[in-house]
Amino acid sequence: MPSADYKLPIAIATDPPRSAIDTWQSHVALVAAVCFAVIIPAVLWGIPSNLDLTNHFRFALPFYDAIASGNFYPSWLAESNGGYGDPSFRFYPPAFYYLLAASRFLVGNWYDATLIVFIVFSVASGLGIYLWARSFLSSQTAACAGIFYALAPYHINQLYQAAMLAEWAGSAVLPFVFAFIDRVIERGKPRDIAGLAISYGLLIFTHLPLAVIGSMALLVYALVRLESRDKLLKLAKLSLGVVLGLSVSAVYWVTMISEVDWIAADRLEPNSLPGYSNNFVLSALSPDNLTVWWVNILTLMTLLLCAPAIFFLFRNSSAQRRIVRPIIVVTAFALFMSLPLSWPIWRVLRPLQETQFPWRWLAIFSMGASIVAAAALPFAMSAALKLDRSKRMLIFGAMAISVAFTMSHSVREAVYFSRTKFESMVTNVRGTQSLNYWLPFRAQPNPRKMPTEVEVAGRHVTVTSWQPEQRSFSIDAGTATEARIRTFYYPHWVARNETGILPTRRDKDGALLIELPQHATSVQLDFREPAKTKFSTTASLSGLMIIGLLLMPFRWRRKA
Repeated sequence: MPSADYKLPIAIATDPPRSAIDTWQSHVALVAAVCFAVIIPAVLWGIPSNLDLTNHFRFALPFYDAIASGNFYPSWLAESNGGYGDPSFRFYPPAFYYLLAASRFLVGNWYDATLIVFIVFSVASGLGIYLWARSFLSSQTAACAGIFYALAPYHINQLYQAAMLAEWAGSAVLPFVFAFIDRVIERGKPRDIAGLAISYGLLIFTHLPLAVIGSMALLVYALVRLESRDKLLKLAKLSLGVVLGLSVSAVYWVTMISEVDWIAADRLEPNSLPGYSNNFVLSALSPDNLTVWWVNILTLMTLLLCAPAIFFLFRNSSAQRRIVRPIIVVTAFALFMSLPLSWPIWRVLRPLQETQFPWRWLAIFSMGASIVAAAALPFAMSAALKLDRSKRMLIFGAMAISVAFTMSHSVREAVYFSRTKFESMVTNVRGTQSLNYWLPFRAQPNPRKMPTEVEVAGRHVTVTSWQPEQRSFSIDAGTATEARIRTFYYPHWVARNETGILPTRRDKDGALLIELPQHATSVQLDFREPAKTKFSTTASLSGLMIIGLLLMPFRWRRKA
């Protein structure tokens, strides 16, 4: 449990007596129930749809197939772009797709599997906020924070309107990272360090943009949260947790960082990606920029949900303000980073620019505002506070407006895929064109269609095997030439015959060309991971082993 000096210094007036059902289990159940209720529209009406939904399943289906065939970390998405493939498996954080694949194995169909994943992440998001807030607030107040976050306009919008499923999943993981930072600072036990490592590594595995902005927010929070007593020791423990988190996720980010220059990004169509300078909150006040206009409304609705209660925190309780001061700072920082005022910071930090949308900071703003509002709510409801009825109605009326707007617009006006329409989408998405961003460098988005997997002018070809990452074929004797493969060129494709490695190059549209000798030959084409992949895999396994040791009960380590 957190130390006594970081607990509430006063009793919450709205807490029931201990003789009533007031255990932490009941509060956790309440948060879970509200988070489940948020998903009920999807259960009743269908899977919320957006352009991003089809892209997620264009990725998820072959990812599941690879795992089913025994390849638990696939390297090449072979079926996209009409069979030319793409390397997006190497750049997308995979955690969301692992859970989706596991659910698909469990229930046998994608529709129910998707609903299960929605429920898991929705409940996890509320419980993550509860765990974070429980570090310094009563169980009942922490439960209020979890409920506030479940109803937060931006958080609900991530699922129902934007279908930003990976970011929404990351928003369920990030609160646990904050919670374990608190626990490392307060207690510093080995299992707290292990919890920080697991949650931070999982965040990187789930959504990279949120991992980038979340890391900045975590740094600000930790620096404010640290006390002078044993500061260096606490910093060392926090650093160990972060390093272990990076180690566990190394199998993903080492490849991503080292190969990011091998994909098209926005070089195929310069300035085709959204620019961060046009996506700040309040950067546009006209409906002509529909995205920013909608984000402005979501920001206002978040303030309506949280600000009235927060007003009483600043008006009535200096002790409570001291307790939640680190939350207030990180919440204000998140709001600042979403506004045009933070443009100079964005201008000099390239990794921040790669996240594209400053309004992503509203995810962190929603987390912090939910906790601060929950901490203030008991004072707004306290009978000791002499407040006339009209003012109380104004407070809770503003909250009701926020919830009603979110449910009526973000939820009710969402586009839903029924089971039949969803299953049709899943069937039709296979082999479709990927986003240009993920194409190999110099590959064209519409390469020449090939009727067969291999073309060799004037020579007969027999394809003996064609798997996503291993292919083999034989060619009759003839004029020395090149074989054109229905696969985009990527440096890790290696062609061999009985004499050794065959030279390869890219065609003008990005297709893989293999140089062939005159005599009849058999070619083995494999996607081979470089040495750095073995290093990063070893680092990830080593990190997991160290985390396992940290999680062992102390008496076991002592006996050893």
